[in-house]
Amino acid sequence: MNRLALIVVLITCALTDAACGTSNGSSSPPSPSGSQHQLTNLHDISQLRTAFNTASKRPRLIVLVSPT
Repeated sequence: MNRLALIVVLITCALTDAACGTSNGSSSPPSPSGSQHQLTNLHDISQLRTAFNTASKRPRLIVLVSPT
């Protein structure tokens, strides 16, 4: 079952990467404002809700990691 889960994750990552590409194959340059994407450790569901609602006009990715 672990092998199947790994295959599903790899296929999902590949499809997500392909969907995020541009139509002409070139990538856009970094924004001049100097904004950087960063990961945030959240300790409460209210922090997640606030961060999610604040970025309502931008694409958002939520990654849940569990040791089990």
